[in-house]
Amino acid sequence: MQRRGTLFERATKGEFQTDDIVSNLKRCKEISNDVSVTDLLSPTSKHIGLFAELLYRIQNMPELENVDSPEMLFDSSTAYWG
Repeated sequence: MQRRGTLFERATKGEFQTDDIVSNLKRCKEISNDVSVTDLLSPTSKHIGLFAELLYRIQNMPELENVDSPEMLFDSSTAYWG
């Protein structure tokens, strides 16, 4: 039986299915609930794998390509800081 590989190995090889936007977003949410920002400071191998999977899924989500459009960018001149 062949070994599946770690999350990090699978992310670098692109072995995750990202075709279905709903399941892809659901998995991204699951991962984000399992990790915190402080895990970046001293990550375990599990956290590195989860971060790699999350980044792979986000980078390969064509629905997020529209975020780069000018109307989606933050304009600090119109921001309300009150």
